[in-house]
Amino acid sequence: MTEGCIKFNCNWEQSVAQIPEAIYNQLETARSALYRLGLIGMYPDGIGFGNISVRLGGGLSFVITGSATGQFAQLKPEHYALVREFSFSDNSISCIGQTKASAESLSHAAVYESCPDVGAVVHVHSLYLWEKLLDRFPTTSSGIEYGTPEMAFAIAGLASEINGRAGKVIVMGGHREGILAFGSTLSEATEEIIKMHNQYKND
Repeated sequence: MTEGCIKFNCNWEQSVAQIPEAIYNQLETARSALYRLGLIGMYPDGIGFGNISVRLGGGLSFVITGSATGQFAQLKPEHYALVREFSFSDNSISCIGQTKASAESLSHAAVYESCPDVGAVVHVHSLYLWEKLLDRFPTTSSGIEYGTPEMAFAIAGLASEINGRAGKVIVMGGHREGILAFGSTLSEATEEIIKMHNQYKND
């Protein structure tokens, strides 16, 4: 689960990020639901998985769960980071927060940049769901590693194609277990992935 990570550059200002209380409450409600279902969490080896984000205003900045927070059932405001700038070609982000932004931030940024009306992105891990959805839903190439510029570009292309349809879900073919859902609101994106979880869990 470490492929791509060393290529990622995070310009981190370790300071308090001003996150609106309403945004924080939305994030916690959605994340708690996903955590209870095991779609966000931590593997036995201590590596966390899954993250969610919400766009701030009409720009490209967004609030995202911080790195290494998957093990917590509930997060405090200091567990979130504000991504202010990003560069796909440099595979880098600039963020502020008491916790560093997730290494998956560029995947979220790719959706926000390609779909101006999208307000939230949910990234979960689920092996059974990934196997069910692989190539049945828009899927990035299995040769593209997560945490790379190529993954961000692939996600941006697929997101722009499917935005406006029902079921805004992208399967990360080269990122085993990784699935993205997005929507105009965080509740829309979260409900979409939970609906699929419930639909396929007994198959």
